Amino acid sequence: MSFSKPWRTLRGPDDVERRLPILDVFLRTARGSFVREVFVVDSGADISLGPRRLCELVGLTWQEGKMIELHGISQRRECAVQATIHPLDICVRETGCRLTIPFCFAADDAPLLLGRDGFFDAFRVTLDKQHLVTEFELVETVTEGR
Repeated sequence: MSFSKPWRTLRGPDDVERRLPILDVFLRTARGSFVREVFVVDSGADISLGPRRLCELVGLTWQEGKMIELHGISQRRECAVQATIHPLDICVRETGCRLTIPFCFAADDAPLLLGRDGFFDAFRVTLDKQHLVTEFELVETVTEGR
């Protein structure tokens, strides 16, 4: 099963608008309902990322995850951000599937990114910058349903 998504214009923290590859992902909240979040598909990110508020929204306890430090481009100590890693169930409506991916919740605010670990194992992702579209092809058996 495959589908495509056009890139969307998103405003970054620097207030600059950029056309980016995105995917709407549905997450089950602690109350049992689903919430839609817009993630940037980031082939350069090892792991998916989001803010701590998202961890709490889905009913996970931030402190119970595997503690790590995020360093990004700068390796300076003062630029490090505390984070925890948890397994996170996500739903991709276009395929009707649910999968569990490793997910990094930053202590503070962080962009919503879908990284390679887990997500790119389940989907073959083709980023077409020239046409501003992303192709997703389901390549791994995942749990059906929502």
